[in-house]
Amino acid sequence: MPPRIRTSCRYMELMPFELLTFQNLLPAFALVLARVSGVVIGVPMLSSVQIPREAKVWLTVTLSLMVFPLAAPHLPVGLTLGQSVVGMVGEFIIGEVIGLGTGLVFVAAEVAGKLVSHQAGLSIGTTINPFFDEESMVLDQLWFFTAAMLFLALRGHVLVVTALLDSILTIPPMMAHIDNSAGEFAMAMLQSTFQLGLRIAGPAIVALMLTSLVMGFLTRTMPQINVLSVGFAIKILVALLMVSMTISASEDVLTHAMQLGFDQISALFEQMSEVIKRGG
Repeated sequence: MPPRIRTSCRYMELMPFELLTFQNLLPAFALVLARVSGVVIGVPMLSSVQIPREAKVWLTVTLSLMVFPLAAPHLPVGLTLGQSVVGMVGEFIIGEVIGLGTGLVFVAAEVAGKLVSHQAGLSIGTTINPFFDEESMVLDQLWFFTAAMLFLALRGHVLVVTALLDSILTIPPMMAHIDNSAGEFAMAMLQSTFQLGLRIAGPAIVALMLTSLVMGFLTRTMPQINVLSVGFAIKILVALLMVSMTISASEDVLTHAMQLGFDQISALFEQMSEVIKRGG
């Protein structure tokens, strides 16, 4: 055998897999790509319109390439393209679940901003939120970016990747089983969102209710006061004052919201894992 051919054969033996058969891995890689795509689309900070689409695509592909070696031992053998297309739907849903749990802290912060805005009368004035290119109220954006800064400070982006890797080990690709636990997860997320939103906005809402009560007494005692003109400004002033006082003290609530979201994701995946172990 010529030396050049002998050297080429030696290099082929040292390769972890044959490069000429890499196309056989594409159906399996598509499953991982679908799960990662669900995470990237579901996480509020990554779904912003300010992030270029090319950057989102490259982020999705890069994360998929990094996750694929971990998922490779758990992937089905002899996977066809048709089976991969069907399985991508379930994998995308799993990724969306991770994104939904991650977004609990952001949605709760926005709910708090909406509640205070409606009570203070700020809901009649909306501005463009550049993060999502949609109309929202000022307090919504204030609470959202506060939650975003806290999320990054607590390394929430690292926890998202950790949750993605844990999902691969807990629920291997094409092994997801959607049952009543998914509905319970959605209901728990909605309940937690409104509860946390009320906890964040609670002090401001109570202060605004007391302000309305005081203005009601003033209207009865001094009818000459124009409550519609004076009361509107007073309620806005009280709302801004209470928000400025409570936003710095809401770190514990927002941290609890972020941890609660990841805990609910883990609980859902554990229930799905038990179903897989029992054979569906």
